[in-house]
Amino acid sequence: MSSYVDQFLVRVNYIWRLIATGISFVFFGLGGAVASLTLFSVLYLLPVNRQKRSIYAQYMVSLLFRSFIGFMNLCGLLTYEINGRELLKEKGQLVIANHPTLLDVVFLISLIPRANCIVKEQLWRNPLVLGPVSAAGYIKNNSRQLMAQCDDSLKRQDSLIIFPGGTRDHGERPLVFLRGAANVALFSAHDITPVVIRCEPQTLGKGRAWYKIPKTPPHFVINILPDIAIQPFLVTGSRQSKMSRELTAYIEGFYEKNIEF
Repeated sequence: MSSYVDQFLVRVNYIWRLIATGISFVFFGLGGAVASLTLFSVLYLLPVNRQKRSIYAQYMVSLLFRSFIGFMNLCGLLTYEINGRELLKEKGQLVIANHPTLLDVVFLISLIPRANCIVKEQLWRNPLVLGPVSAAGYIKNNSRQLMAQCDDSLKRQDSLIIFPGGTRDHGERPLVFLRGAANVALFSAHDITPVVIRCEPQTLGKGRAWYKIPKTPPHFVINILPDIAIQPFLVTGSRQSKMSRELTAYIEGFYEKNIEF
């Protein structure tokens, strides 16, 4: 009898989490639209310059994302732990991370009140997120001045978030990173703060529909690790492409050593 009751409760919990996951996505979309039309529209009415406006918007996005993570945790949709949080300063860090799930950027921005990031150009055509993306001064991934904009952002003391893989991981090994993060680090001569994200059981990965939830709530482990010094890779007289290739290879090896599967 007890086993039947246990199976019933497990099934009820699964159905609840499936419904709550759908509600969360609706909440996220509608919340973004409402915030875009209200909070972020009001920012353009304030007598402040563009830089101040972007700072206010970044803090607002961080608070909204923190609330969203808290909502999902409260509903029993996920659990999480953050290690090395003291290594995340509020300003001016170049933060890179692996990208196993759709929620990675939500977690990172929730942890970094003043965060900038490189996002897909399509978001500027999405009315649900246009307000926050534009007000926060996020950088388009196809911008012709991408390196200069990233450098300017770091000089303004924004913390810049980059996923070296360019998109969510497919789960294949070894990890293959693009050179974008290395190019930004070399161009700006800025040390790198690496963040390692693990999620078990896996959910919201590349090509995985939102309704294909795992049997148990996923547990996120976010490890913030000490900075990777950029100076050893800045070799006088060496070509940019060579330095970028070597730094990217080092970052790939670093993540292979620090991710547990």
